This record gives sequence, structure tokens and C-alpha cells, in this order.
Amino acid sequence: MTDSMDATAAAGSDVLDVEYTHEHVARVQLARPDALNAYNEQLLHDLVETLRSLDGATRVRTIVLTGEGKGFCAGVDLEDMPLSAEQDLAEYERGLGMFQEVVATLRGIGTPVVAAVNGYAMGAGCDTALACDFRIAGESGTMAETFVDVGFVPGDGGAYLLPRIVGEAKAKELIMTGKHVSGEELVEWGLVRECVPDDELQEVATDFATKLASGPPVAVAESKALVNEAFDVDLETAHEHATRAQRICSQTADHEEAVQAFAEDREPEFEGR
Repeated sequence: MTDSMDATAAAGSDVLDVEYTHEHVARVQLARPDALNAYNEQLLHDLVETLRSLDGATRVRTIVLTGEGKGFCAGVDLEDMPLSAEQDLAEYERGLGMFQEVVATLRGIGTPVVAAVNGYAMGAGCDTALACDFRIAGESGTMAETFVDVGFVPGDGGAYLLPRIVGEAKAKELIMTGKHVSGEELVEWGLVRECVPDDELQEVATDFATKLASGPPVAVAESKALVNEAFDVDLETAHEHATRAQRICSQTADHEEAVQAFAEDREPEFEGR
């Protein structure tokens, strides 16, 4: 995919905004502020398509995901949701599958994604943040697995992601009680890497994303894949996949540049190839 196409999926969307905050950093902003960026079918569809489009763009090395206004994502829009108890199983699977596809896409793309959690990240919005590779919160940031409050379970990946991030006991507490975690407490629970003043959130997230973008993109993408599967494969398989990934990296121009830069005692300039 060429750079001219890298934001095609979002170009015609009225529920997403995409802009470059740095040469290699794209910020994707959920744009349903009147609904605290809660998911409806269009937002679910457009977000997946946009993430895939940006992942295929040579220019994009990191994505920052955030929400417009006072919320990151308040979960599902109860007045405009793609699933209901009256649906047959196939229809229900399709509806819930749209939420699951957001999580799967965030985990599956090679481009690292930084969640800038502004305000509420509830239910499916919480799981969206958890599916990102890194999370930075503003002081108003609040995350909660609110599914239990309506007699549900985390249907889009929260029960898979949380134990990997905070451990089994904490994950069970968050999921079974629906506890709201806010501000600095998000750091204490291990849900975010740092909490900053709201008016500094976007700048801090972009700065961190820019640091990630300065690395060799192929090696970063391969590293993400290896870590993501680490709890699901045995050591032998992990070694096999690491060997494959290392071989791929060894054949890149970026590896050659890194070796040359080390020999010349200078900072490498990676081109993503």
C-alpha cells in the first residue's frame, strides 16, 4: 500500500479522524464525542479498516489511538448496537465478532499501537485499550470491565488480555467486581505505563510513539508478534518463531544500517526495509 492510500479507510468516515502528529506517527481518534465514543456498527467497522490501512502504509511506524472529547470509549452504544439477545446464534456471533475483530486487529497488526486514555474506557472500550501495546492515561482516565454490571462477561477479549497484563488475581477482581480504576491508580494496578495531566496526554503519547517509531520497523513488528504469542506457545515453538523472525531481520537494510552505525559511533537512521 502506498502512502497516498494510508488513510483511505478513514477518509470517508464521520466517526473517525486520522492525522499525523509526527512524520511516522498516525493518531486515530474515535469521533463520536456526544456518545463518549461508544461503539456502534459503523465505528467498529471503520476502526478495523483504518487500522489495517495504516498498518499497510510504509510511512506509518506507530499509531496513537484516542477519543475525541471527554471519553476514550464508553463501550457499546446501547441505542445503536449490532447485537441483541433476540438474535439467533449466527447473528449474535456476527455482532459480537465485530467487537472481537477490533481486539484481534490491534493485536495482529505489526505496527505498535499506543492508547492515549482520555476519560472513560469502559467495557469494550476498556478491552480496546488493553489490546493496544501500550497505554498512557490522563488524570481523568478511568478503565473498568463493566460487563458484570449488566450480567455479561468480557466477550471481546478482556478475560484473555487482563491476566497477561495484571496477573490472574487482579484480572478476576476487575472482571468479577466491575471495579473502576482511575488516575494514578491505573499505574498501581499495572493497567497503564504512566498517568499524566489531561492537557499533556496527547503530547506525551505522541512523544512515546515517536520514540517507538525511531526503531527498525521490521524488528519492532516481529518483536510484537513474539511477545503476543509468548503465553500461548511452548519454549520450543517460541525458539522456532524467534529464529524465523531473526532471520527476517538479518536480511533487512535496517540491520545493515544498525551495524554500520555502531561501527561509526553514530545513531542509526532506519528506513523500514
